[in-house]
Amino acid sequence: MEKQILVPTNFSKHAWNALVFGLKLYKSIPCNFILLNVYDDGRGISDRIPGIKTEEDVDAKETSKDGLERIMQGLSFRKENQNHEFETLSLEGDLEDVVQEIVNTRSIDLILLGAEGANVNIHSSYKSKLSKLADSLQNCAMLFIPEDFELTEQSVNEIVFPTTLRFPFQEKELDPLKDLSSNSASPIRVLYIDSDGKGLNEEQQSFKENLEEHFSALKNTFHRLTKTTASTGIHLFIESRQSTMLALYKRKQGFFSKLFLQSKGDDIEFDPGVPVLLLKELD
Repeated sequence: MEKQILVPTNFSKHAWNALVFGLKLYKSIPCNFILLNVYDDGRGISDRIPGIKTEEDVDAKETSKDGLERIMQGLSFRKENQNHEFETLSLEGDLEDVVQEIVNTRSIDLILLGAEGANVNIHSSYKSKLSKLADSLQNCAMLFIPEDFELTEQSVNEIVFPTTLRFPFQEKELDPLKDLSSNSASPIRVLYIDSDGKGLNEEQQSFKENLEEHFSALKNTFHRLTKTTASTGIHLFIESRQSTMLALYKRKQGFFSKLFLQSKGDDIEFDPGVPVLLLKELD
């Protein structure tokens, strides 16, 4: 079945890098890549005259379409997969609203996003379009790629998946992680941060076994760290093993938001320098 991959772009280097990452990641799989540029005329709603297009409107729209055409020209030289198809969307509006509307109306499997710089800064304290999208988007997984990260056979070794083991997962919620593991030939390292050192209770042990069933067709291992916070533990685990990917699960309330809150004793700022797959709780 053809994958539907949405790739928002602002025509930057990091946006192009995210697209190339996706082409390589899905090089053996039929995919439809939807290249999206969302533009804004730069004026408030109160300035609009219904039904009348100004010169600024036309310029923004033409700039958007021209940029997408240049991307298509660049893609014509790439040969990752003859079964890759591409379509372009040039839409006016707010990025979060437009992306959510596309997710709501089309069967999007994954959203690919390029992060500017060496780190994936997706928590709300950054007040960026990327962090707002990570926080607001519902019912679709997102894969954030640092600007200079290149997918090669040597660049991927494992995907770290932290979990509190306090709730069961739906199969569909984990499908993007399983796809990423399979497509990149990367084992999954399930990481449990046991901050109080009490071990797993009966319910958590049941959820652990349930997770193992979900990953039974993939190479995976379970790891437990004690006497550390979530952000510090994940950071040190990735650093010590030189792990190259991270998967986070974002519930509407809970672990994801707490992960980025720094306590007074937690002096490590958690800004992943590896690709981050953000899984979402599904309705």
